[in-house]
Amino acid sequence: MSFEITSRTGLLGLLGHPVGHSVSPFIQNSLAEHFGHDLRYLAYDVEPDALEAAVKGAYALKIRGLNVTVPHKQAVRAFLAYEDEAAARIGAVNTLKREADGWHGYNTDMPGFLRALKSDGINLKGRNVVVLGAGGAARAIVSAVLESEAKKLFIYNRTYEKAAEMAAYFTSEYPGSCIVALSAIDELTAAMKAEETQFAAINTTSAGMYPNVDDKPVDDEEFYRLCDTGVDIIFNPLRTAFMKAVEDAKEGNRAVNGLKMLLFQGVRSYEIWNDVEVPDEVAMKIYAGLTDLLSS
Repeated sequence: MSFEITSRTGLLGLLGHPVGHSVSPFIQNSLAEHFGHDLRYLAYDVEPDALEAAVKGAYALKIRGLNVTVPHKQAVRAFLAYEDEAAARIGAVNTLKREADGWHGYNTDMPGFLRALKSDGINLKGRNVVVLGAGGAARAIVSAVLESEAKKLFIYNRTYEKAAEMAAYFTSEYPGSCIVALSAIDELTAAMKAEETQFAAINTTSAGMYPNVDDKPVDDEEFYRLCDTGVDIIFNPLRTAFMKAVEDAKEGNRAVNGLKMLLFQGVRSYEIWNDVEVPDEVAMKIYAGLTDLLSS
């Protein structure tokens, strides 16, 4: 990618800490190149105590849009003029758009995850689902699962209080949903067995992320035999130990990584900033480039 930068070039950016590993610049600059938009996207390493200054400074500099990643997705909400309904429900913002009255905040993790599932042919409607983890990343995933009209959702986390808090919160946000919080693996597998159906499992923890590539969020082999689908939001490595455990548990199981979620949440951000629609064929060309980038 080569760009000519002029005094008219608009800026987009990523706020996070750290950001040296991010592939978001590749996604966003590829989209700008495709559409012929005079935009450039940069990653900014912003420590937590500098977040307010960074957000206000970016607005003063007329930066057109920002992505926000760990650890700022909750804290950035304090500096917004507007927050859309989905972001407020999830309790996290990862996309800021510059408007006349200040920054408007959105969450594109949820629609990005749903578009990734659709791309991979995974349908959660009427299915039993288990979400592993109850941290910040899990909130958008849980919301997406409930938006998909899953039949029953188990939230498994080693700290029960976190799982219970999340289950209670989303039960109130999605009345009529069935959400169960669990913190012991034997209780989880017993509850899954009692359903007498296969589960889709979604890993929202960092277990298995590079460089700890041999880690799994659950070590119990019985758990994986009760699943037929695995979704890992990790994308480095491209095939995680969790994915391998799902696929190896029994013939016909399938598992996918989080690279498409990352791609499609970035695509949705670009659509918000520029009032465009990114076709699937364009997104998949960028996906191929991302796969090559991460495989090299």
